[in-house]
Amino acid sequence: MIPSIKATLCLTQDCTLRCRYCYAGEKRRCAMDRETAFRGLDLVMDEARRQGAALDVGFFGGEPLLEWELLQACDAYVRERAADMVAAPRFSVTTNGTLLTAERAAWLAAHRYWLFLSLDGSPRMHNLNRTYPDGRGSHAAVARALDVVNATPGMNAQLACVVSPNNHLHVTEGVEWMAAHFRGNIILNFDSWSAWSAAELDGVEAQYARCWDLVLESFRAERPLMLEPFVGRLATVVRNGFHACDHCRMGEREICVSVHGNLFPCSRLVGEGDSPELNLGSVETGIDRAKQAWLAAQRERIDPRCLACAARPFCTYWCGCTNYASTHDVARVSGTTCRMERHLVTHAQRVAAILRKEGNAPFMRLFGHLAPPAREGEGT
Repeated sequence: MIPSIKATLCLTQDCTLRCRYCYAGEKRRCAMDRETAFRGLDLVMDEARRQGAALDVGFFGGEPLLEWELLQACDAYVRERAADMVAAPRFSVTTNGTLLTAERAAWLAAHRYWLFLSLDGSPRMHNLNRTYPDGRGSHAAVARALDVVNATPGMNAQLACVVSPNNHLHVTEGVEWMAAHFRGNIILNFDSWSAWSAAELDGVEAQYARCWDLVLESFRAERPLMLEPFVGRLATVVRNGFHACDHCRMGEREICVSVHGNLFPCSRLVGEGDSPELNLGSVETGIDRAKQAWLAAQRERIDPRCLACAARPFCTYWCGCTNYASTHDVARVSGTTCRMERHLVTHAQRVAAILRKEGNAPFMRLFGHLAPPAREGEGT
């Protein structure tokens, strides 16, 4: 398999919404200029060539559809210059949906984009956090965008739902709403930037347990609910753990260009784009190789508490972005992350065992090929 580099351009600091949990910094009218964008694209294309890697280009913000013409210009720029790369570039855009029209959706589908639509489930769940500047909830507008997505031939899309301390009691309701209105992948993103109380963690674990039951019953009904990280964790259990290639390579295989042209190891760590701590250079000076090597060394440290943990092969303790968000250290796992990872691993093992024992056809069709070969003497 050809390795890939994930390159993200933050096209603007501005946004149509003012989501309460947003980690992308203060919203203001500040957009990436075309020269900065093209320099950033040259840099990541050169890095992909240097590594012999494919290139995934993502557009982010703020709300990237505010800079629609810049997005299209960047698309054309990459496609014109990528003929000598090991694979055709892939493209994605993350949007809140408020500016998505049928015409734009058709263009994205025709250009084979993956669209990540930020939608926090049901109206009650979504409107707690995802509001307009005047405080109005945005669910109705995003639901209309979802209708556009569903009606667009050839559209590749996923829904991204943030689970935060103030909306976690509505997670099951939110998942049921999304599953009723969309047949693709649904991603629950746990809010690692916020402080969670013990009672809130109890509540979200109860909600997640109910979601595991939804996943189990959907497989039994032969209409699998493609809910992440749940289904992905089932795959990890079947193949007996994450592989080394799954581990976080932030700063090496993941590079984000801020609106100012500064380089960061992940889109979740850009903020307002001027923090020096995890800055890896700029489009003008190039990648700071010493800083990149330092980050790689920090990332390879394993939290001593994880070394003897039986759940470690199935756990994302290695996610530097999540660790940094919750502990300000790319290698140190927070108690909250540990607890949620243990929950996911425990339930994934439980559900996988049930579906395997039942010989569930969708389960075997999706994951049967991932099972490692039996060793001599096993299964007798």
